[in-house]
Amino acid sequence: NKTFFYFSRLCNQFQIQVPLLLAVDQTETCYLQEDLGSVELMGMLQKEGYTDSVFNLFAQSIHQLVQLQIQFKNQIDYNQCYDFQVFDEKVVQNDLFYFKNYFLDRLDIPYQKSSFISDISSLSNRVITLPATYFLYRDFQSRNVMIKQNTTYFIDFQGGMRGFLGYDLVSFIYQAKAALPDSWKSNLKKIYFDLLIQKENRSITELEEGFQLAMILRFFQVFGTYGLRGLVERKTHFIDSIFLNMDNIQYLLQSGMLQEFPALKSVAQTIVSTETRDKIKTFL
Repeated sequence: NKTFFYFSRLCNQFQIQVPLLLAVDQTETCYLQEDLGSVELMGMLQKEGYTDSVFNLFAQSIHQLVQLQIQFKNQIDYNQCYDFQVFDEKVVQNDLFYFKNYFLDRLDIPYQKSSFISDISSLSNRVITLPATYFLYRDFQSRNVMIKQNTTYFIDFQGGMRGFLGYDLVSFIYQAKAALPDSWKSNLKKIYFDLLIQKENRSITELEEGFQLAMILRFFQVFGTYGLRGLVERKTHFIDSIFLNMDNIQYLLQSGMLQEFPALKSVAQTIVSTETRDKIKTFL
């Protein structure tokens, strides 16, 4: 709660569109906030389809994300974060072991342990070379963007931390359930990159490096969530999302991004196999 209150007030201070925090009791266990209604960006996408008006809301979200990341850069006290203060090797380890425990092990997908740990180490070493001076939302996706009077508002940002650029963009445009067209992904990525090149003087090489690393990390991390909620708790929505995220894993394989990570490449190939698909269907 304390983290949420801190981030909410900071967003209000810098005119980032989030629900207004109206009152907090003395114990900080109960609070009132602005009611934004019940229209999520995801819900609007599912209702209206891939229209120009919906795309404009996705683009508006990207603009506001960049504004948040830039304005928070030198203002936020990361000691207020809840789980992690910075996206570093500990977060990489946490996410990939989460994937191992709730997805690989649950489906009995084989992997070579020492090679798997080496891949985690390699990814960690790459991540810590990236400038980690920006606010990383952590779960930036269309279910966490509310729409009120054609304006985007952010929610569920209390998992934020200091981190590198690109991760939030990947979470947003490659959200499995949204299944955005490739043209939308390309255009939204261009909007994000252009804004950061213009406002922060970031290089295209640096942004692309963060973006590609984020794809690897995020695509495997969400399998951990889908495994816990779907394979363990048997929630159909999350099992369906497993199949959708397989397209993202297939993209990693086809693009060659996993060449440096042999254990992850091996499990990725197994994940997208017919055998694994059939095994997952038994959980439905």
